[in-house]
Amino acid sequence: MTGSHHQVGDMMTRAVVSVGREALFKDIVQHMDGGRISALPVLEGDGWPRRTPDGEP
Repeated sequence: MTGSHHQVGDMMTRAVVSVGREALFKDIVQHMDGGRISALPVLEGDGWPRRTPDGEP
């Protein structure tokens, strides 16, 4: 990517894939492997990202 200009929208998808707190590891791996995904947000029941005790996502 050196020498070329890219915007985030060129690299990211608009279709967000997320998992719930009770997701099984094997299901998470299937989502990530099948869709070339490198990270999944973990959502609480209300649809908001889960935060760690120190407030970090």
